Amino acid sequence: MTTKTLALNNIERKIFWVLSTALTIVLSFYLYSALVITIAGVDRNNINRAAHELAVTSGSLEAEYLAEMNRVTLAYAQNLGFHEVNAKFTGDTGSKVAIAR
Repeated sequence: MTTKTLALNNIERKIFWVLSTALTIVLSFYLYSALVITIAGVDRNNINRAAHELAVTSGSLEAEYLAEMNRVTLAYAQNLGFHEVNAKFTGDTGSKVAIAR
């Protein structure tokens, strides 16, 4: 029984290794790209969820602020020690502006 083997000469061996290396590089880049796209999608979902939670929180804080703002009246402010000031403004500021020439 005779065994048949491939008799690859030097140039065929180089071509084989170059193509094998190129295939490995392309396959590695494909797997890396798929991983990066998957991770970016997961991160985008997490960011959207966090943004929604912040919007809900800010909405509830705004509602609480509006409720407190409507609760403050002039009588309540006077009970806390605040009083209304009638400021009188005139056009004269008391100081003159000099322009250098």
